[in-house]
Amino acid sequence: MLRTIFLKTLRDYRFQILIWGGGLALLMLTYVQSYTSLFSGPDQAKLVADYKKTADSFTFITGKPYDLDTVGGFITFKIMSVLPVLLGIFGLMVGSGIIRGEEEKGSLDLLLSTPHSRTAVLLQKWAGMVVVLLAIGLLSSLGLIAGAASANVSMDAGAAIVAHLNVMLAALIFGSLALVFGQLSESRKAAGGWAGGLLATTYLMNSMADTVNSLQWLGYFSPFYYYNLSKPLAVSVGTNGGAMAIQAVVLVPLVVAAWLFYLRRDHNGVFTFSKNGKVVQNKGKHKVAEPTSAWLANNFAFGLRVALPGILIWGLGISVYVVMILATFNDIRSNITDMLSGNISKQLNFGSLTTNENLLSVLLLLIMVILCAAYAVVQVSNWTGEENGGRLELILSTPKARWRLLIGQFSVALLSTALMIGITAASYALSTWLFNVPVDAGNSVAAFFGLWVICAIIEAAGFVLAALGPGWAVAICGGLVVISYVVQLLENLLNIPGWLVNLSVFHQYGTPLVKGLEWTPQWIMLGLSIAFVVIAGFRFWQRDITK
Repeated sequence: MLRTIFLKTLRDYRFQILIWGGGLALLMLTYVQSYTSLFSGPDQAKLVADYKKTADSFTFITGKPYDLDTVGGFITFKIMSVLPVLLGIFGLMVGSGIIRGEEEKGSLDLLLSTPHSRTAVLLQKWAGMVVVLLAIGLLSSLGLIAGAASANVSMDAGAAIVAHLNVMLAALIFGSLALVFGQLSESRKAAGGWAGGLLATTYLMNSMADTVNSLQWLGYFSPFYYYNLSKPLAVSVGTNGGAMAIQAVVLVPLVVAAWLFYLRRDHNGVFTFSKNGKVVQNKGKHKVAEPTSAWLANNFAFGLRVALPGILIWGLGISVYVVMILATFNDIRSNITDMLSGNISKQLNFGSLTTNENLLSVLLLLIMVILCAAYAVVQVSNWTGEENGGRLELILSTPKARWRLLIGQFSVALLSTALMIGITAASYALSTWLFNVPVDAGNSVAAFFGLWVICAIIEAAGFVLAALGPGWAVAICGGLVVISYVVQLLENLLNIPGWLVNLSVFHQYGTPLVKGLEWTPQWIMLGLSIAFVVIAGFRFWQRDITK
């Protein structure tokens, strides 16, 4: 596994392949079982019709449902709509790390001292990322096929594999974007932040294009639009070869751009453009003098500076979605309130959708809570990247206490999350006033505070996992978030025990815009966050980071 750069890349991500691929395979098995439970019995046709009416209410989140009377159509609606987001986040983490991350670790210096050109290094590492994503997709598709076989329902194995190939193409776009940003930014964190912000923005653009007729043109600029044109598991839609080809073609200029930028920049530097249009290469600099910028005064300020691009992109990207929803709120309400007035309202505990708070809980918070959780996982990735990148060794070679370093970095994660959510909250408050959408101010503040609490406990849990083993912390943390969401989503369908449901952070969040925030669970989660950080600090203080 060490004979080539390509094989070494696969070896580096072997645990991520097993964790992500195995986790998704189990998720597929669970959802196939939920399908058989949901639509079993003599009234299957009526159950499918009722469920389709419910599913039609959520086209702005999951897209239009097809073939819900088949397990393939059900899986397409329930999982395949969000899978490219999850794997897109994984892809951008890999894409930001294969070159820029290796530079930060110092391992790329050694690699380039061997008879390997920069072209060979970049292309082999990119090919490794492709195979890593394909391997995860293959494991997930095998889980789906095995689940269908165990439940004795029909499933086209070829369609399952093609559906996952479609997901991998979308994820590769964001991984390749992160690779490009890695040549234009100073750190892996910044590259991941820019790519993650674009992922969130383009996802919301596609949602708006599906919701508002006048904004359909936005979809053409989103990879998710072309992804959704193919639904191989839904027989009535099938595979759109042209759309998948477009996704594959988009990868070419991204890889070429990353290659050109990498060739024309200095090692440990960034590629920039001068004002007169001539290409310039910004040389890498290793500063040994006293810092003159306030951003470099300490690790906290430096961490906040690195996080700033991601804060702005994620915050502004979600804000655009918030503004668009509220700008067209009255039209949307008149179009979908009738559909949402039935069983779906009771199932999601939103009550009557005659109030603005009920409807905004469906239109905004269902998406925002997932995106905020994803942002928290990215913050965990940034912290693990400090150690995996070798920067911690340099920092700890100075008179810097380990506990102060960990507390400082956790504070950066908390503050950056608060700023990102604050940007979104400000756009929400301004838009409700501008577009005359009356809402309960107290519940609105509580809803956004609850989002921050969810992020805080995810980040704290991630720091504990990183203290135990930074190599697999992000994968485990992301998997726990997915499990928490699935438990909340399927609690009634699978008769999940109440004690297990109560462990879900999404369950404890509830519907604060409608019912207000239950403060006791929030204080408990904040208390657990503090306990997690104490445990992480103790373990970090004990552990040899060179191992």
